[in-house]
Amino acid sequence: MISKLFFILTVCCLSLSSCFTSMHHTQDKALVKNANIDETLKITKDEIKKESISQSLGLWVLRDQEVTPAQAKTISELYLSHIDSMKNGFNIWHASWAISNLYRFGDDAVKAELEIAYQKAKTQPERIEKKGQKKIANSHINGEKTVTGFIHAGGRSYAKRHLVVPGNKKYVQSYEEYLKKEKK
Repeated sequence: MISKLFFILTVCCLSLSSCFTSMHHTQDKALVKNANIDETLKITKDEIKKESISQSLGLWVLRDQEVTPAQAKTISELYLSHIDSMKNGFNIWHASWAISNLYRFGDDAVKAELEIAYQKAKTQPERIEKKGQKKIANSHINGEKTVTGFIHAGGRSYAKRHLVVPGNKKYVQSYEEYLKKEKK
């Protein structure tokens, strides 16, 4: 009995510790060196059309990266054209969290491109039905501390398959590589 309880506690501790080892509150710790935002945006455009549980994650993998005003404009347009059709609380949360972080980390020109999307993102937790999910989403989108990083194994795994980082073999190397893997 004691060994079974020890085993369960050990597994719980290990799984919980892996969930938060990549959680930060600063952009610099969450930046992925040499990320190619333009190539990643091609993937984002494909992912957001899927209307699946991962619909928002193409935006989410960008949330802690540095973007130009032109990239911010594209991100804002993608968000605004899809957020109202997102029904899943997870997608509403993660897409809006992406906009919030990008806005908070952006310079004045980036903020100008994201302003309308950011104002909309701040209200989106109200659309989420699950109370616990709504609370976490609200803290990520509207909280005093900005939450950064891929946070858990699932997030890191998704990022490695959808964030283009040429030269870093842990990540997808190009939009074309992503397309080849999607066809499999």
